[in-house]
Amino acid sequence: MIDPQLSSQLLLAFAGALMGATFGGLARWTATRRDRRLRLTLELYNEFQHPQFYHVREVAHQALERNGAMPAAYQASEGEAREAVASMVHFWEKVAQLLRVGALDESLMRRFFAQYARWWDELLCGNAVALADPEWGATLRDIDWLFTRLKRGERQGRRR
Repeated sequence: MIDPQLSSQLLLAFAGALMGATFGGLARWTATRRDRRLRLTLELYNEFQHPQFYHVREVAHQALERNGAMPAAYQASEGEAREAVASMVHFWEKVAQLLRVGALDESLMRRFFAQYARWWDELLCGNAVALADPEWGATLRDIDWLFTRLKRGERQGRRR
């Protein structure tokens, strides 16, 4: 016959080990997820600040200023300017989708991108026509959602 006190101690020891493993696993999973979010956020910021992408931003800016907001700027542009406008839209769409699914660190995103959100919002999503466009509207509404979230923590500085 097993001593009731011994079986109670074994049961408590097993329950403690199980709880320790569960909480340890949860803490590790949470830390890993936080690290992935941080890494992806930093990668997006590095992509945005890369010299080649800076050139794309400048070309897109010129096309948008010359031809008006989206989608008119895309339709009126050709060659490198058209590709630059599309690249900017696709970059911001990617960021919006990643933020929406929780893959990015939102507070760090605000710190890095809030200063750009206000500026690009005016050029890409600044009018109801753009948001209602049959081809670009859904994408621009996603980007508008992103910019609204990012602008909660606006910072001063260069906008391009």
